[in-house]
Amino acid sequence: MMNVWKIAALALGLAGCTAGPLSEGKPLARLSETVSGIATAATAAPAPAPAAAAAGGGLTRDLIEAAPTNLLRVSLISLSSTDLLTEVGNNAGRTTWMSRDGASFTFQNGLLIASRGIGSDLMGANVSGADGSLARGGSHTRVHDYLTGLDQIEQLTFQCQTIVTDTETITIFERDYVTSVIEETCVSGDLSFKNTYWRDRSGTIWQARQWISAQIGYLGYQRL
Repeated sequence: MMNVWKIAALALGLAGCTAGPLSEGKPLARLSETVSGIATAATAAPAPAPAAAAAGGGLTRDLIEAAPTNLLRVSLISLSSTDLLTEVGNNAGRTTWMSRDGASFTFQNGLLIASRGIGSDLMGANVSGADGSLARGGSHTRVHDYLTGLDQIEQLTFQCQTIVTDTETITIFERDYVTSVIEETCVSGDLSFKNTYWRDRSGTIWQARQWISAQIGYLGYQRL
């Protein structure tokens, strides 16, 4: 497992954002080092001291806007680990985000379709049905690919139902977004999970909580 998911020892208060799906009451990892690196790259100014960054919440809307690339705030909820990822690829609606030590996540229109470098990875996923259900509700099928201990691909097919449960205005670092809260409940044999999406009228998912695997559990993210 990459080092980015082993940094969950210290809590960091992140001013100006809704915790949403990222913490569920668990402490977040310190992002001072990541924030300092982004600040240096974006402004060429001296990076703030870790203590100062932590005291001020570290990340601000001005810093986000000054960053040279798009940012994604990601948490592995069961590990109480949070980090900032940068966008490294975008092709045909599929966007890949990567941490500074190489862990990566790929999304299709905001839906997780692959992870790498975290252990028990999601090797691939067919979420075309889920993508449609977010817009209109109803039932659909998901197919997830996982690597077995024998280095063979195992496919799991999930039967899923999507419903809109609420309307919520969320705040992510000083910006408000009016969203529909959508729950996607999926079952395959003894396995089940519930994904939650905060989606605006244009179809953008600003915040989500999505299942990776039985071993890792859930990923939460916020688009910054």
